[in-house]
Amino acid sequence: MKSIEEYDQEIKHDPSNADLYRLRGIEYASKGDYDHAILDYDQANKLNPNCAKTYNNRGLVYRQKGNFNQAIKDFEQAIRLDSSFARPYINKGITFELMNEPDKALADYCKAIQIDPNDADAHFNRGGVYASAGSAYIYGKNDIEQGYKFVDQAIADYNQAIKLDSKNANFYFYCGAAYASKKDLDQAIINFDQAIKYYPDYANAYWYRGNAYRDKKEFNKAIIDYERAIQLNPDYVNIYNDRAFMYYYELHDYTKAIADWESILKLDPNDSKFSVRTKIETAKMKM
Repeated sequence: MKSIEEYDQEIKHDPSNADLYRLRGIEYASKGDYDHAILDYDQANKLNPNCAKTYNNRGLVYRQKGNFNQAIKDFEQAIRLDSSFARPYINKGITFELMNEPDKALADYCKAIQIDPNDADAHFNRGGVYASAGSAYIYGKNDIEQGYKFVDQAIADYNQAIKLDSKNANFYFYCGAAYASKKDLDQAIINFDQAIKYYPDYANAYWYRGNAYRDKKEFNKAIIDYERAIQLNPDYVNIYNDRAFMYYYELHDYTKAIADWESILKLDPNDSKFSVRTKIETAKMKM
């Protein structure tokens, strides 16, 4: 891509070129200047109202600004202009997820896959919908059998995404998380290993792998992973809490459990999430 200044000069010499406005809009959007991006996309649409890419790009900016309804309208217009363009379906699906409408999102991801079966993002995002449904059934509706069916669909989509893009750390991480939700800890760890291979500073991958090792009773490995996760993300209270859980319930090392809960209090003095003050008092009684 060229710089905004370079596009400025080209537009001066060719002010009726819609593509130049669209491309400058992309550059503005990449810098977080969404208002100027929208102005450029508007101008591009005036000059060429039949460009699906421009509507798709403007929809992305409206979504970033939190205007989900306008984003949906732009994605739908892009689809009307080019029904073979899979990306607006994916982007519309993501927007519906942000609007807490997973059924509509699922339908869009399925359509995107129908149009382009080789789009890794479409499989990955559909997998996310299935994984969320699985969690809702396993932990919310207490229907583990149905929950696992959704998780299996998620894993199938994640694995397909990995086949299509074998170096994407996120794909491996979420696939690992899905396996972990089924208590298939060995497969979970294999995927977390791959996530870390392609993104060595992936804090969540270390954290989740630590949880998997904890559940496998491989506590020394879990401690190493928790420590690395905390080094990479020292302000994330969930990691401290999970490590404290292991120290307290598995290793009965109440001093270290208390230290982790006290770290949470430093980050969250209001103790708004885990009620760690009560846990600290209980642990002290066991010492």
